[in-house]
Amino acid sequence: MATYEVQAVRERGAWQVFIDGLLVTEVTRWPSVGFVAREFLAMDRGDDLKIRVVGRNQYIDDDPGEA
Repeated sequence: MATYEVQAVRERGAWQVFIDGLLVTEVTRWPSVGFVAREFLAMDRGDDLKIRVVGRNQYIDDDPGEA
């Protein structure tokens, strides 16, 4: 089982999705961040995906909610 970490940045009304420090796409809804990351990484359902919200040089481990 593999573990992946994805970074998401809220910018101009969209979530920018970064994998290994590279911008791969932008999405408008929070639930789409995990979906596109799984698709991009071709993840199996058993793989573990961790999404870190990054903004203003702060790292937040909780769900961003309405951020």
